[in-house]
Amino acid sequence: MKVLFIYHCGLSHDAKSFYREYVKQGIDLAVIAPSKILLSLPHTASGSYMYSFEHDESSYQFFPVDLRKPQSYGEGFKFFQLLKAIKKINPDVIHVHDEYSSFYLTQVIICRNILYGHPSRKATAWRGKKVPIICHAAQNIQYKILPPHFVFDSVGHFLKRTLRKILQPLALFLNKKYLDGVTGTSSEALDIIKNIGAKMPMRRIFWGVDFGVFYPKPRNECREKLQIPNDVTLVGNIGRFDEEKGLQDLILAAGKLDTYYLMLLGSGAHEPTLQKLIDSSGLRERFFHFKNIDRQDLVTYYNVLDVFVLPSLTTVDWKEQYGRVLVEAMACGLPIVGSSSGAISEVLEGYPKALIFKEGDAEDLVKKITEAKNLVFPEDFNLENFLYKFSVENFAKEHIAFYKELLK
Repeated sequence: MKVLFIYHCGLSHDAKSFYREYVKQGIDLAVIAPSKILLSLPHTASGSYMYSFEHDESSYQFFPVDLRKPQSYGEGFKFFQLLKAIKKINPDVIHVHDEYSSFYLTQVIICRNILYGHPSRKATAWRGKKVPIICHAAQNIQYKILPPHFVFDSVGHFLKRTLRKILQPLALFLNKKYLDGVTGTSSEALDIIKNIGAKMPMRRIFWGVDFGVFYPKPRNECREKLQIPNDVTLVGNIGRFDEEKGLQDLILAAGKLDTYYLMLLGSGAHEPTLQKLIDSSGLRERFFHFKNIDRQDLVTYYNVLDVFVLPSLTTVDWKEQYGRVLVEAMACGLPIVGSSSGAISEVLEGYPKALIFKEGDAEDLVKKITEAKNLVFPEDFNLENFLYKFSVENFAKEHIAFYKELLK
């Protein structure tokens, strides 16, 4: 089976762990990724990925394609480059690793229909075969058409927004009509798609995490490396400093726990506000802040913690879609406290050292942190077996089974 994997972050270390596993499980793999893409932190330290021959690996092949705008992958690829690449690859299955509402998913569907026709129709002699397309959804907020907007910086801004208002419902229509299958990071993400009337096959498959990178390490050894005292109780979070991540609630809760210390690893637009809150909560002398570290070192930062906290908040247009940091923290065997936002409860389900607090409630968070510190694994609990559903191996295995089902 020849699989074409198309992903705007297709040059990332995480994506490459997927590719290697696909090949290991017998897939003939090709990858389309942007030749250049600009991303905000924390995706890359440099803020961009740019294809070069150094990205190539012998077991699969990259096909770099230009984005229309490297700083805005939502506007899709350059269409005729994309069409030419798909024709050259000639896949049996196309996996677009982006949302059901993705514009470049629509581009891929149009390319497939031009080259092969839709799989529900008999393949013609000149087209030769049927090629199903799937996407991988995480969006767990109901899809909305862009609202009216009457203030514009320029005529170009007006025309661009008007075009998007026309193209957005058209893209959703084409994706709904011609997409052959969907895998979702959470049940809620799949329910959103079902609620708009989509009928294609769907499967929940958790995002795969490389457990060769995340695993338990001796706590005191990790603390010595980061110059954190062994005799303090440390709670913390790893991730973006954005308002919806709820770090303000974690800071308020840590400020109420007089004997606890706080560690945050990350940066972002909300950092000045959070730094002020650190001071007003009396945490400055009990606060450790790290940023811009190598991904391979993350395991050390997880393992210094006594409790990991993900305090995400639901907003008008966002709620926690998965929380990969939860899986990374579980892989390190940490006690975890997560908010009630989005998919957090679903991801933590069955993990014995986890508690859920009411999102936005710092008092409830204080209570759950103090309780979580004392949680232990039952004697019969096998962490490795539990984590398998979140593994890169399972991600590839479940997707391959889904591809085969669609090809039948």
